Amino acid sequence: MPKYTVSGKYAENYELTIEAPDEDTAVQIFYQKGGGDPIDGDGWDDIDVSFNDDEEDEPAYTEEDYDPTSGKIRW
Repeated sequence: MPKYTVSGKYAENYELTIEAPDEDTAVQIFYQKGGGDPIDGDGWDDIDVSFNDDEEDEPAYTEEDYDPTSGKIRW
C-alpha cells in the first residue's frame, strides 16, 4: 500500500508517515489522529502531502486508523 508524508501546521508543525490507499485518506487520518486538536477543523495551515517510498520509514498510522464516521477536513 502506498505511504504518504503529510505535514500541516496547527500552533506548531506536525509531520507523520501514514500508509493509506490514497492522498485524501492519508490527510483524513492525519487530521483525525495526527496532532493538534481536530475539534472544529479551524486553525490548520499549509497541509502538504508527498509520496513516501522510503522502505525504512515506518508509518505512524495506517488505513486501519481511519474512521469514516469521524470528522473530516477539506484541504
